[in-house]
Amino acid sequence: MPRASHKEKIVDAGLAVFHEKGYHASGVQTVVDYAGVPKGSFYNHFKSKEELGLEVLKAYWRQSEDLRAALRDPEQSPLDRIDAHLAAFNVSQSGCLVGNFTSEMAHEPEFREALKEVYSAWIADFEACIVEGQQDGSIRSDETAKSLAEFVVTALEGSVLKRKLEDDEQTLVNFRKTMLMFLAVA
Repeated sequence: MPRASHKEKIVDAGLAVFHEKGYHASGVQTVVDYAGVPKGSFYNHFKSKEELGLEVLKAYWRQSEDLRAALRDPEQSPLDRIDAHLAAFNVSQSGCLVGNFTSEMAHEPEFREALKEVYSAWIADFEACIVEGQQDGSIRSDETAKSLAEFVVTALEGSVLKRKLEDDEQTLVNFRKTMLMFLAVA
């Protein structure tokens, strides 16, 4: 197995540090110390902390692909796919890096655009699943699939923030149960 490059180590460290401490509370020195590489290695790969932050967001999004794949699993019904995705979304006290970056970095144009792309892709995954549920009659159709998908993602991120505040995993369990009842045809 090839050794991880310093760039990979720095991205992995940035992901861990930004996720745990937050973007603004973390400096380049903290990231390179966590990675166990010299500070000069950082500047061999990144021009700035912002550039690392954008790369970390991309890495986090790539790592969550398996989680989002549940929404496209043809072996399960649409509601079961949504339930599987929400059940797998078991975040720690550190929350979701997408939500964390949104609250810290949405005012920065490059981060805003990158985050919009992430949210758009995530919403599109939910929307496609909801469309199937609307077509088979299992998911309510009094709202558009896109509107429901946007609501699910924004409500999920809000629940993750509440889970962080209360340090209570039950918050996400309750959210999941309520969201499934909200989406299902009565």
